[in-house]
Amino acid sequence: MDQDPDVLSDHGDVVDQMQREWARLRPDLSFASLGVIHRVLRASRLILEASDAFLADYGLTRGELDVLSALRRTDEPLSPTTLAHTLLVPRSAITMRLKALQVRGLLSRTANPADGRSSLLVLTDAGSALVDEVIPAQLALEDALLAEIPPGVVEGLVDPLRALTSVWEQGRGHQAGSSKNGRSGAAPTSPGR
Repeated sequence: MDQDPDVLSDHGDVVDQMQREWARLRPDLSFASLGVIHRVLRASRLILEASDAFLADYGLTRGELDVLSALRRTDEPLSPTTLAHTLLVPRSAITMRLKALQVRGLLSRTANPADGRSSLLVLTDAGSALVDEVIPAQLALEDALLAEIPPGVVEGLVDPLRALTSVWEQGRGHQAGSSKNGRSGAAPTSPGR
């Protein structure tokens, strides 16, 4: 389904078109949530695409930069489990990133004295230097991406996006509709309601 951006700009965006198409096929359903969720997903994918292309010049992916940045921001070594939880990625993805970064000499791994089955991770001097070099450039890229948005819109996004992530992060493990049979179409209720 190729989209002509000039045509879509007169009639909304790709998500508006998706909603219209679904509404035509299933007029019995509300697609309001699709409007929010798919825009967040599309924005995320577009940001990751731009970021990965930019970071390729540094030999990094956005996921690898996220790992290095998390380690750089803390004064304490972190476990792979803590990184996975902090970055909201599966342990398998963290494992792959850690191996790649360790092979390149950007982080080191030591046994966790509190848990012999686990390890602790710290940046090497080379890893710290790379993060310190990349972060200003990455921030400039992100500023440039946001500069394409009309003035005032970015500031208006911060609080609603914080509300979304706060609610969803608190609700992890209690996701609504977590099983196919559990989907009722009803909005999830908050504890205490």
